[in-house]
Amino acid sequence: MENENIKKKDVTKEKIILFVIGVLVGAVISTAAFFVYTKTLGTGNATSSSSSQQMPGGGGTPPEMPSGENGSNGQGGTPPEKPSDENNSESNS
Repeated sequence: MENENIKKKDVTKEKIILFVIGVLVGAVISTAAFFVYTKTLGTGNATSSSSSQQMPGGGGTPPEMPSGENGSNGQGGTPPEKPSDENNSESNS
């Protein structure tokens, strides 16, 4: 009976060791792939081109609003007048 317990522990221990080895090998492969990707892409070119694509203004300045009539598209200008309290109290009663 003791031999069966020892064999079960050995099998479990082997599975755990195999899993740990697999995780470590996977980490090494993914790290190597990351380094190869960054070397072929070029880290200096990647940051400057991606920032210029995202922000058409360039150095972090927000884009300006398009010119046009105020209020025609719902942006800018003065807001519409607030309804008077008399109308609200009559409708609630």
